[in-house]
Amino acid sequence: MMNKLRAVFTVVVGFVVATGWLWAHHSDAVYDQTTLKIIKGTVRQHMLVNPHQVIKLRVQGADGRYTAWTLIGANVSSNRAVGWTKETLQVGDPITAWGFAYRDGKPNMTWMRIVKELDGRMLPISGNKNDKLARFLSKYGKDQMSQEEYEVFERSINWVEENNPRQ
Repeated sequence: MMNKLRAVFTVVVGFVVATGWLWAHHSDAVYDQTTLKIIKGTVRQHMLVNPHQVIKLRVQGADGRYTAWTLIGANVSSNRAVGWTKETLQVGDPITAWGFAYRDGKPNMTWMRIVKELDGRMLPISGNKNDKLARFLSKYGKDQMSQEEYEVFERSINWVEENNPRQ
């Protein structure tokens, strides 16, 4: 009887732990997806680690002080599918990033577009981020952007779709 009780207890604990892990994955509700924030900074670290790509930036504010920002990318397999590697961004690379920042003002955002400052190259975005950016553009883009900037973002979405058939 004691062995059966122990087995049932082990199974129940296993289910509780497993479902806790399933619920642990976050949603994008922490991000303000009604406003596209632009930051310029220098890469301090670039990691392609599960569950998401992480880019650490050093960003200088208008007051001259530096803030450490964290940019969250898509999952690693999605980024690799569109051409990202560990070498895509190097420590010291200056970049401009557009994305949805945390609603509470913390220096964290999910990036939607990254351009390397040294050569002007736009880095590819995965299908999921591409969809989020397209939704933002259709709902808020024309109200928040110049026509020229809006067209650049529209082209970036089409560029990703045309050049990455695996999405």
